[in-house]
Amino acid sequence: MGDLTMDFLRLMLMAVMLLTSLQGQATEPAAAPVPATPTPATQEVEFLRNPDAACTDCHKEQAYGMHGKHGQATNPNNLAPVTCTNCHGLPSPQHREGVKDVMRFSGSFNDQQSALQDKLSGANDTQSDEAYPIAEQNGVCMSCHEPKPLREALWAHDVHATKLTCTSCHQLHPAKEPMAGIPEKSRIKLCVDCHNKQHEAIRATNAAPGKEAQ
Repeated sequence: MGDLTMDFLRLMLMAVMLLTSLQGQATEPAAAPVPATPTPATQEVEFLRNPDAACTDCHKEQAYGMHGKHGQATNPNNLAPVTCTNCHGLPSPQHREGVKDVMRFSGSFNDQQSALQDKLSGANDTQSDEAYPIAEQNGVCMSCHEPKPLREALWAHDVHATKLTCTSCHQLHPAKEPMAGIPEKSRIKLCVDCHNKQHEAIRATNAAPGKEAQ
C-alpha cells in the first residue's frame, strides 16, 4: 500500500511540474516578427531638357513653346505632348548647316498658285515648292488625325485629301488657327477663291510660251 501511495504522489508531482511549465510558456511574450527587406522604390527618369530645345535654338518664333492647338495637344500614339520631331522627324547633325532633311510642309494653296502665276508671267522667279509629296505630308497629319472624325467634321476633307496638303488650308502652329470656327459664308468664299486661283493657274500655264491656248 505504501508503494502505491508513493507512486501516486510521484505522478501528481510530475503532473504539477508539467502544468507549471506549460503555463510559463503561455505567458512568455511572442517573439517579434523579423521585418521583411523593403523593396527599393522605382525611380522614374525625368528629362530635364525640353525635347524641342535644339529646334527652338534656331527657330526663335517657337522659343516659348509651340503655338496653337498643337502646343497643348497630346500625341495619341505615345500619350506625351506633341513635339517638333513628332511631325518634322529627327534632323541630322548637318541640319544646322542648312541641309533640308526634315519634313517640310507646303504653304497655303492660294500662295502656291499665286507664286506659280508670277513665275509663268515672269514677275517672280520663285515658286512655292513642296518639299515632299502630298501623300507624305498628309500622312504625317493622319498619324494622329483619324479620317473618320475629319470626314464627319467637313466633307471637303475627303474630297481634297489626295489633291491638297492639309497645310493648304490649315496652319501647323499659329497663335490662332484661321480655320477654327470659320463662318459658313467665309468657308464658301474660301472654296471659291481657291478654285478661281486654280483655274487662273491653268489658264496661265496654257498661255505660257510653247503652249497652245485652250
